[in-house]
Amino acid sequence: MTMQRKIEGVKIPYRPMTEAELSHDERLRAYGGSQRQFEKGRITTRFLGEASRDKVDSAPLKAKWFCLQLDQRREFTVEKALAEKNIEAFMPRETWVSVRLGRKIETVMPYFPGYMLVRIVPKHEAFAGLLRVKHVRDIVGGDTGYHVVHEGDVEMFKRICAKIDAPRIATDKTICEGSKADITDGPFAGFGCLVLSVTWSREARARVAIDVAGKVFEIGSMPVAFLKKL
Repeated sequence: MTMQRKIEGVKIPYRPMTEAELSHDERLRAYGGSQRQFEKGRITTRFLGEASRDKVDSAPLKAKWFCLQLDQRREFTVEKALAEKNIEAFMPRETWVSVRLGRKIETVMPYFPGYMLVRIVPKHEAFAGLLRVKHVRDIVGGDTGYHVVHEGDVEMFKRICAKIDAPRIATDKTICEGSKADITDGPFAGFGCLVLSVTWSREARARVAIDVAGKVFEIGSMPVAFLKKL
């Protein structure tokens, strides 16, 4: 026979404390935390204002493209956050088609997972604001400054992604793990890289690492056609 023990206790009445019941020190701690959060949000908003389209429109010749490094699978979240702050961003997409249980399923993915381009007028406050955006890990660059993506490379990349007047680029099939190469097209054009792995498919992709003034950035999906083996 299973015996059950009855647990008895005394119900303790509870109600939230009112402001009048808080001590002076407790009020300072409570208000201090709220004030710090408010001040942090206010500073972030002001800094992001320096990265907005309004600043770009007022000084278009000073505006330049930069590349953000993001947390993986948070690209669309960051894109939405930047749009809400009126910041010009470019995150090219591509559609992957897979077949499951006889059905075709289309999945939209970032062309360069973990990275996104933004166009801003470069200044300390603008960069500081971007780095405060949730899921932004870094801005591609090193000790000598952030990497500027040339306007021509961005426009060419847009045409490649849209398949509009895009040049046919041959793929070097000798590129493999351990190869050293120059990146010839796209937002990372001009960098040398180390090939970490290659996936051969309809459009061959490589996982590469670039070194920017001593800081290493890994790019998980680089078209092999964008690489010129050294």
